[in-house]
Amino acid sequence: MVRTVKDPDERRSELIASAQNLFYSKGYEKTSVSDIVNEVGVAKGTFYYYFDSKQTILEAMIDELVDYSITLIQPIINDPTLNATEKFVRTFGVIGTWKFNIRGEILVLLRMMYSDENALLRFKTNQRTVELLAPELAPIVQQGIEEGVFNTPFGEDAMKIAFGSTLTFAEELYDVFLNPQKYDNPADLSQRRMAAVQDAVERILGAESGSLPLATPSLYDQWFSQEKEPNGS
Repeated sequence: MVRTVKDPDERRSELIASAQNLFYSKGYEKTSVSDIVNEVGVAKGTFYYYFDSKQTILEAMIDELVDYSITLIQPIINDPTLNATEKFVRTFGVIGTWKFNIRGEILVLLRMMYSDENALLRFKTNQRTVELLAPELAPIVQQGIEEGVFNTPFGEDAMKIAFGSTLTFAEELYDVFLNPQKYDNPADLSQRRMAAVQDAVERILGAESGSLPLATPSLYDQWFSQEKEPNGS
């Protein structure tokens, strides 16, 4: 039998796709490296050529999600017809809609990330997300300063702090997303908590209060009106 030799990037992508499917269908804890390589049809040595561990391949999955979000927002950031406020609002709106559209995957990922044993991974993931996304968002801050709608002397550093704040404060939302049955009105609670995040971001950037909504209220209603995913029960 002739062995098929694939491009290294293609093989790596296959391993990530296989891991993702298994994490979503079996759960992260119940998926082994053997499961991943068996699905792809390669030896364990091939897996360890690309990844140090199952956690490393999870990190690669997260990097791909962040990279994809960058491709979604770049046309907005580079649009010369939009002012800074419009760019900011549309950027977070696009990201929010995208997350809603892959809601099942996001819920599974959150459950993996917020298990007790993944505290360090959670920290590293948030740090990595800021490192990748903040520089992409920094031009919006500079434009806003030039237009007089943002008032901060810190430029990209302000965006790093602001974006990092959205990740830190958003953790207050995750229990609501993962366990909505615990709350009388999860959509309303989520809106209130995100309003607090919005206020913090506006203060960091020196923007007018209420000028930088991070999500539309209807998105929360839609999120919680959907039936729970089978993997999330």
